[in-house]
Amino acid sequence: MNRKIINISALILGLISGPFALISAKASQPPIDWTSIIFVLVGCFIGTIFVIGIQIFRREPKYGRWALAFFMPGSIFFFGTGFGALITAVIRGEVGPASFLFIVASIGFIAGVLLSRNIYYRKFKNAL
Repeated sequence: MNRKIINISALILGLISGPFALISAKASQPPIDWTSIIFVLVGCFIGTIFVIGIQIFRREPKYGRWALAFFMPGSIFFFGTGFGALITAVIRGEVGPASFLFIVASIGFIAGVLLSRNIYYRKFKNAL
């Protein structure tokens, strides 16, 4: 299947799930505040690099390629979810830290995937 179709499908499914994600983010205990949002951004970025990095530093390049292939649509899904949740919060007039949770998490994921992809291409430039 074409990567573009997979990524577009992930974005559309994320947009559809956005309003439901907003409900769960607002119901979290303890409530999400702005410092939690910063922690989520940094945690998602570092966690993504760690998980994909373990696969990249194996001897076989296929494991890093698989990790990147699975994490990018997941990151795009999270972006769609976050965008859908933010749009829903704006329409309802309920903008707060919880409405930014998933979009901030997706920014951390996407940044981690892009950095990991650059590391992968530098490490395996002769293997491609």
